[in-house]
Amino acid sequence: MNFKNLSEQYQEEFLKKASRLLSIQSVYEESETYPYGEAIDQALQEMLSIGKEDGFATKNVDGQAGHIEYGEGEEILGILGHLDVVPAGNGWSTPPFEPTVIDGKLYGRGAQDDKGPVMAAYIAMKLLKDQGFKPNKRVRLIVGTDEERDWQGIEHYFAKEEMPKFGFTPDASFPVIHAEKGLLDAYITCTLPNDEKALVTIQNLKAGGRLNMVPDEATTVLISDYNLYEGFDQFLKEKQLDGHIENLGNQYKLTIEGHSVHASTPEQGSNAITSLLSYLCTLPTGESCQKTLTEIKEAFESTDGSGMKIDQSDQDSGALTLNLGSLQITKEQSCQVGFNLRYPVTSNHEEIIQKLEHFAEQLNGEFKIYDHLQALYLEKDHPFIQTLLRVYNDVTGEEATAKSMGGATYARSLEAGVAYGALFNHSPDTAHQKDEHVLLSDMKKAIEIYATAIYELTK
Repeated sequence: MNFKNLSEQYQEEFLKKASRLLSIQSVYEESETYPYGEAIDQALQEMLSIGKEDGFATKNVDGQAGHIEYGEGEEILGILGHLDVVPAGNGWSTPPFEPTVIDGKLYGRGAQDDKGPVMAAYIAMKLLKDQGFKPNKRVRLIVGTDEERDWQGIEHYFAKEEMPKFGFTPDASFPVIHAEKGLLDAYITCTLPNDEKALVTIQNLKAGGRLNMVPDEATTVLISDYNLYEGFDQFLKEKQLDGHIENLGNQYKLTIEGHSVHASTPEQGSNAITSLLSYLCTLPTGESCQKTLTEIKEAFESTDGSGMKIDQSDQDSGALTLNLGSLQITKEQSCQVGFNLRYPVTSNHEEIIQKLEHFAEQLNGEFKIYDHLQALYLEKDHPFIQTLLRVYNDVTGEEATAKSMGGATYARSLEAGVAYGALFNHSPDTAHQKDEHVLLSDMKKAIEIYATAIYELTK
């Protein structure tokens, strides 16, 4: 089969079906009726409806996840993706949930992470099915609903359904990812010391929320008897930051803006929380309060973990990354710090956790792990990796080698799983950012690669 020519014939179908998913605002919300909210349930049902319309076998597993399948055999080739997305945020050039094509780019929240790549893998399956190809294994596209939060959906799915012997997820980049860093989401809760002689008091502070995103805005309300305008404006100018201040009587509402990127590459963003902490540390909030704020700032302002002496790196997966994803301070002076940490595959995670616990003790606080995904590692010469790599190189004409990344994908859910596309080296990386988009030409090439790979793995 000429997969290049065939993939070109499916471009219009890809766009129409991807747009059906991108139009759904599938962001997590609490619900008594649906596991992760009505919109996420709608996205799952829409994806399964697409599969059913095209003659595939489909299954909805308790609204937690589902699959689309064809072929026969004892073994399963699993293809894992997700339909939930992070909040859109502000500053978009086009409506985030009205998919739009401009200059060959498909815009919309989820276009890159992960609805566009999921649809590319699905179209590859449909292409093969339409051509009459009968795989010697079952090819199963598994779609999760809670990847951006804590993976409960996919865990529920595999508690009920058969585990594929091997598989890949189209939720990263080509050529093939053989190693993924360990991932730790955690919180430190402490109390800010109260000083009655303080000239400035923090009434409240609320910033961030998604630990896997660099926060693009941080806001605080301060009680102060003297004018903060001049000092705040000077701070913004010196640090080359955007923000604004509003007077509310003897209270001031301050907002600092940053630049949001995925937490796997926090050094590429601008963290609004650490910027706000830098300003707060200049104010007379009281000696003890200022000391605690300074310790938090210094611990998290370096994205390599050096502020807590946990910085480290290895040849297989690169350097540790640290993202301060949320900060909340209440008028009762309760302080909660939330962060996302990604450690190299050869690291001793127990030693890292011990140092985090020690830092929490320094703050007279409590350290609590919210989620921990240990590192994923397959040898580069693993037969499965070699097949996927050969397909990629044959299609693209490159001589690429397997690589590692800091992101965490559903590949970790499998006994032998890897991330495989759908981004290329030249692709714009816009996941979790405003104006998220994919190049339609990239999706066409991804369809060709996925169809070839499925064919080679199941012929």
